[in-house]
Amino acid sequence: MLETDFRPQLVVRNKETGSIGVTCRDLPGPFSRNGPDEVSVVYDGTTVASGTDYRALEIMGPENAVADLNKCGAGKGEEACIFLVVGLDGAECQRFGNLRWDLIFRTMNAKRHPEKLFPKCQLP
Repeated sequence: MLETDFRPQLVVRNKETGSIGVTCRDLPGPFSRNGPDEVSVVYDGTTVASGTDYRALEIMGPENAVADLNKCGAGKGEEACIFLVVGLDGAECQRFGNLRWDLIFRTMNAKRHPEKLFPKCQLP
C-alpha cells in the first residue's frame, strides 16, 4: 500500500498498537506536523491527530459517520458537536472531512469535541 491510498475518512487499525482510528487531512501548509511517510490519524479516545507511518496502518474501510441533528446536539448550545454542519444535502459530520481544521479553529457556541469514534461520539 502507498501513502496516497490513505485519503481522509478511512477507518484504520495501527498494526503495531492495535489502536483503531480515522484518517484526516494534516494541518495546512506551514503548520503541517507530519513527516514524509506519515498520515494524520485520530485514534479512538483522543481528539488530536497523530502522524503515523502509513506502513503501520491497515485500512478497514470508510468511516461512514451519519450526522443526526438530535444525536449531534443541534440547538443544544455547548452540547452541540463542533463538527456538525448543515448544507444542501442536510446534516453532515465533518470531524474527519475537509472542514475539520476550519471548525476546530473557529469560535462558535458548540463546544463538544468528541473523543469516541462514530457512533459512540453521539449523544444518547
